Amino acid sequence: MRDKGLNITIIHVMIFLFFLFVYVAPTHFTFLNWNVFLSLLPFDFALVVATTHFKSVKSIFLVLWLLFFPNTMYMMTDFIHLNAIGTDLNQAAQYFNYAILATGIFIGVGLGILSLEIIAQALFKNHAHIIYFIVTALVSLLSAIGIYLGRYLRLNSWDMFTNFSDVIQNIVSSVGYHMVTFVILFAGAQFAILVIFHYGVRLININLSVEK
Repeated sequence: MRDKGLNITIIHVMIFLFFLFVYVAPTHFTFLNWNVFLSLLPFDFALVVATTHFKSVKSIFLVLWLLFFPNTMYMMTDFIHLNAIGTDLNQAAQYFNYAILATGIFIGVGLGILSLEIIAQALFKNHAHIIYFIVTALVSLLSAIGIYLGRYLRLNSWDMFTNFSDVIQNIVSSVGYHMVTFVILFAGAQFAILVIFHYGVRLININLSVEK
């Protein structure tokens, strides 16, 4: 329990240091603090799901996790902001900003991977592989739709609570080749990333248990 608390604390301290650095650094990408904060929320929601003994609380935070999870994988699209600094990386200011952008993106995506692992262990600890694949594929698909709504329609996770009818209307009106192609590609990308890391973690755990 002590090690768990220490691990959680270290993760949050590192993210806080990133926030502080972005805040004081002369960078074009101050929006990263907000995006990383939104990526941190599903990680914390997943911790609540994994630790609470109350089914009602677990259910509420599981829904919140699912709604906010797309914010983590959304950060893969933040590379679009490279056009603000150029892509040739031949000046100090360019690779300084590039390093900050890449760090924020990897932190956000990493928090998404960790949050799904926490959810999977909490709810499907002794799951069959097919269950994991189905759940991960469904989460990846829903997340890709969420990314599309955020990137192109500029909708937010909380709009599901404040403007639910508008969200549904926007989804229906946006269905077309562009949306379908985007969702398929990004769902596939997320599925591949999540599966690779999931089985990588399983491999590490197996090796450690054998050594013990």
